[in-house]
Amino acid sequence: MAEPRAGSAETSPPSPPRPSSDSDLGFVRRPMVRWLDPHQLIDTAVRVSLSGMFSSYADNRESQEREPAKVPDRSGETDLWLDYVADVGDGWNSTYTVARLLATEELKLEWDGEAHATERGRILVMGGDQVYPVPNAAEYENRMLGPYRAALPCAEGEAPELFAIPGSHDWYDGLVNFTSVFCRNHWIGGWRTRQRRSYFALKLPHRWWLWGIDIQFGSYIDEAQLQYFADVAADQMQPGDRIILCLAKEVESGRKQAEIHSDRDVEYLEREIIQPSGAQLVLYLKSGKHYYARYEQEDGVRQHITSGGGGAFLHPTHNLPERMVLPGAHGAIAYRRAGTYPAPAVSKRLRKRIWLLPVYNLPLAAVFGTVQLLLAFMLGLHLGDRHVALGFGDLLVALWESPTSFLLSLLMVVSLAGMVRFAHDATGVRRFMLGMVHSTLQLAGVAGVMIAASWLSSAFGLRGVWSLIAFLGLVALVGGIGGMVGMSAYLWATNCLGLHGTEGYAPLHHEDLKHFLRLHIQADGTLTIYPIGIDRVARKWTLCPDAPAHEPWFAPAGFEPEPHLIEKPITISGHPNPGDSEADPQRRPSS
Repeated sequence: MAEPRAGSAETSPPSPPRPSSDSDLGFVRRPMVRWLDPHQLIDTAVRVSLSGMFSSYADNRESQEREPAKVPDRSGETDLWLDYVADVGDGWNSTYTVARLLATEELKLEWDGEAHATERGRILVMGGDQVYPVPNAAEYENRMLGPYRAALPCAEGEAPELFAIPGSHDWYDGLVNFTSVFCRNHWIGGWRTRQRRSYFALKLPHRWWLWGIDIQFGSYIDEAQLQYFADVAADQMQPGDRIILCLAKEVESGRKQAEIHSDRDVEYLEREIIQPSGAQLVLYLKSGKHYYARYEQEDGVRQHITSGGGGAFLHPTHNLPERMVLPGAHGAIAYRRAGTYPAPAVSKRLRKRIWLLPVYNLPLAAVFGTVQLLLAFMLGLHLGDRHVALGFGDLLVALWESPTSFLLSLLMVVSLAGMVRFAHDATGVRRFMLGMVHSTLQLAGVAGVMIAASWLSSAFGLRGVWSLIAFLGLVALVGGIGGMVGMSAYLWATNCLGLHGTEGYAPLHHEDLKHFLRLHIQADGTLTIYPIGIDRVARKWTLCPDAPAHEPWFAPAGFEPEPHLIEKPITISGHPNPGDSEADPQRRPSS
């Protein structure tokens, strides 16, 4: 079952010809995903609905049982460097900046006057959501494969290996393209993929293990996967072995039912499989939220790190709790917050950009304006002079007299239901109240747009058809801008209440403040984690057609992005004595 490293040093295949222009790249350098673009909203919503429906009946992991259940063995190394990156495959600038730093053979970093020389990982682990917004072949090529091939076209000497676990976005097509990209022993530039399934166990030096588990949409771990890890634990692990667990799901307070299921599955994995083997789970690496947040166990050595800074939009950190409690094999485990990136103060300052949503998302503003225009026609305000000198009472009369009044009333009910559903971060009465307030404000905004457009068109002194054209034009213009401003106000206010972190920050498609992790298992068995941040990614790039074959295809045209340590390297000591459990007192990691 164990799979030793094949032969001696394995080199990558001949490097492809270096491109001399963008047309030679074989991929398109894409901007950040515009999540509020109407086409994108509809496409993503349809794919999410379909994936959720079909995943209930057809689980791709079941067919993976036919693939060999191997365990790559890297335990013969004296020491080993590994890289961890997650939530990649978004915009070119951010994705390529991170990939280029991952490909760099050595990064020299400093913390509090102390220098740290880090090496490129001989293993690269991608922790979930390797592509956005949908996992079709074109998006994988343009947003993930192309940037990583360009960052490391080939490797000098021994080629690094790449392992990946799928996130929810990778699951939108049932893992069809994920399997093709990561589970067929292909080359991605100078990185060689090794896994045959969407989950894996890596045997590392000095009795360390890295397990990558696939929890689909956070709902459950399938039986074949449980059996795979049970066999690994029973056949190859010993008391005192230590496990790094990677999973593509972020768990937070107020979490959804699917996330609670994933918690219970990890608890089951630890209680029924890890615990009987005598091994210890000491480090969680999770993706799903696009920030760095480290929580350390209050009375033990366990570290819980959320790391999703590989290229996707930024999530806020200022609403993260100081303390959280998660299930473990021996009951609930309390953690305290030890480090975040970006800092909460920086995250809170970025919240002001929510007011720029109308500028960032003009197509959605056009949709809002069109809807307002259609409502004006449904109310019959295009007939005669009904649009002149409108008041709130006039709008009520128009609604009562409209032949489509039933549809308008139904639209109001649907709006209320939609706003309640949209407030998914809240629960119970609070969710209903937020939805009702949001819906009421939107309807009041519609009325305000009609009255304001009527007043402004009258103020111009226009008469007849020109007055009507001015009125309808103002309805579309003011309605579009007003709709986006109303959305900005709602998202800003609710984010101040700790809600809608994704909806408020995703439309900003913020490129900067990215990060990845570099891990080092030293000769004495100590594990050191280097969290590496990039405050600002490059925006302009120069193609380098005459550079050596292994050099990146693009170099920054202006400033060079400067990687830095987010916090002091986190050190976890070598393996404990056999028989130790998480309940026993142990030395705390330095941080």
